[in-house]
Amino acid sequence: MDRDESIKLALKIRTVENNFLTMFSKGLLHGTVHTSVGQEFSAVAFCERLTKNDYVFSNHRCHGHYIARTKEIESLIAELMGKEAGICGGIGGSQHLCNDKFFSNGPQGALTPVAVGAAYGIKLRKLNDLVVCFIGDGTMGEGIVYESMNLASLFKLPIVFVCENNKYAQSTPVENNLAGSIIARAAAFGLNTYEGNTWDWEELIDEADNVLESVRSGSPSFFMVNTYRLNAHSKGDDQRDSHEIKKYKDLDPLNILLKENESLQHLEKNILDEISGIVDRLIQTPELSHPTNNLSVPKSAGGSWSSLHVPHGVKQVDKIYDYFRNGIEEDNEIILIGEDIAYPYGGAFNVTRDLSSLFPDNIISTPISEAGITGMGIGLSLSGYKPFVEIMFGDFISYAFDQILSNASKFFGMYNKKIQIPLVVRTPMGGGRGYGPTHSQSLEKHFIGINNISIIAPNYFSDIQKLYTSVRQEKDTVLLIENKIDYGKLKIEMPKTLSMEILTDSSTYPVLWFKNGTQDVDLTIITYGGSVSVALSAIDDLFYEHELTTQVICLTQIYPLDVSLFLECLRSSHIIMTLEEGSVDGGFGSEVISNLAEQSQLSNIKYLRVGSDNEPIPTVKTLESQTLVNKNKIIDALKVL
Repeated sequence: MDRDESIKLALKIRTVENNFLTMFSKGLLHGTVHTSVGQEFSAVAFCERLTKNDYVFSNHRCHGHYIARTKEIESLIAELMGKEAGICGGIGGSQHLCNDKFFSNGPQGALTPVAVGAAYGIKLRKLNDLVVCFIGDGTMGEGIVYESMNLASLFKLPIVFVCENNKYAQSTPVENNLAGSIIARAAAFGLNTYEGNTWDWEELIDEADNVLESVRSGSPSFFMVNTYRLNAHSKGDDQRDSHEIKKYKDLDPLNILLKENESLQHLEKNILDEISGIVDRLIQTPELSHPTNNLSVPKSAGGSWSSLHVPHGVKQVDKIYDYFRNGIEEDNEIILIGEDIAYPYGGAFNVTRDLSSLFPDNIISTPISEAGITGMGIGLSLSGYKPFVEIMFGDFISYAFDQILSNASKFFGMYNKKIQIPLVVRTPMGGGRGYGPTHSQSLEKHFIGINNISIIAPNYFSDIQKLYTSVRQEKDTVLLIENKIDYGKLKIEMPKTLSMEILTDSSTYPVLWFKNGTQDVDLTIITYGGSVSVALSAIDDLFYEHELTTQVICLTQIYPLDVSLFLECLRSSHIIMTLEEGSVDGGFGSEVISNLAEQSQLSNIKYLRVGSDNEPIPTVKTLESQTLVNKNKIIDALKVL
């Protein structure tokens, strides 16, 4: 191991980062920057000697890790200058970098479960690679860190969490932010724990080498690097005590080495000259010119309508089980992740049953850790797997929201379309089973509008084999909404008053058209998932009691929304009603109606939104049925109209 090379690498990191601040003062950079000046030997110790297949996950203070891992500075400088030549085309900027197996993101701790998933992929493939996941002392306040450490230790994964303790979370001293011991927190999860510092940098490098070797053997570890950030948190003012900063500047090994070594001073000047040349060239280069925000899942191509045959007598939950059993036999890259999904329990709704016995490597039964397992699924997708993450009840998907929003959704665009996340998050939604306020909600509307996420809602009439195969083939993240009541249905009652035909289009995620036998249609109900049963249950009453003829449109893909697939079905209708199991404010109905208003020339149409009451769902049966969407709400809304 060449110590001189380590010093030169640390000096390059420092020179580049200090120059970023100079560039800011000259107006050459936009946004912000968080330097790691003073912490360079941490990056050098853990990144300099990694193999090309090892992963590094970093954070908002990522430049040092990036340079130590890639030995590359021009693409980094270009990125911060917002140039097309930047590693992410200038989209990611200072905090959001992706270069092969290097990833950084801004939200504290957001990448820790993704790192765990990448490590799990290494273990599944029986490789000799590892994952380094950098966090800061301030990140120890984030709960996702503890979910990640628990999962890493539980599954004995080849990962080391490197906590750079620079004594401050932005401007707050660590002692004012954290109770107890950082090391003890990690040790509580059974991780091997180590401690070093950047002042004894040679010893730190030796210790890091030993730890990395141990991690390759499957010993998950936690290494706390005590260090000090010599610059401000960002490019702004520094409120820390000036005497304290001077003390650490005097202790800083690079400062000492520069004073003592004239050749290093020449090297620093050469690096500055190199940077100056790079900047001069980059000033003349273009910023990204092609569109970067058109990242939505493409529309499915519709087609002619055909009759749909609906086989009765088989529960949907059995069809889903059969799909996964057959699917894993065909595709060993399918991984099911979820809480308590192993045999004999097989998940809260018994979808996975004995699959863990049949395919032990493909079924990962996990602790209660919705955010952690969703991030883990993202990491596995980076490793080439097709993860299906099961959230036991849809209500708990709120825990996973940040992983979906900050990682699964953003990676494609944020990293300039370098990678996609073919993750499926499947979860049962809806009420009707008496589970009460926190186990009966329909929360899918909160994901409508998130970039690069599609929402698919099977219904009783869905061909599960075909539908789930399409979901499996998606290259981006899918939220798969399964209705609890539909799981166990053996038959659905069709209206008796009208000669109703069920038609389906040829799109990837079919639109169903419950078409009545008359030319005149008073009311069209547009719905999805379990609510199609509610719509159908109201048709007879609407005809007999209110003399309204009704047709129903049932969507399978509710976001992104393509109203052109069913627009022609609405031409003869006088009233269009949207029906959803959740509350209507800001929901599915709002999207449908606004899209219709923007994209169609439907005239003399009256619109209605109908859904469940916007209040906690009661457990008591009578109140629950009154609160949830039901046929009486449909009729009452029409009476008001």
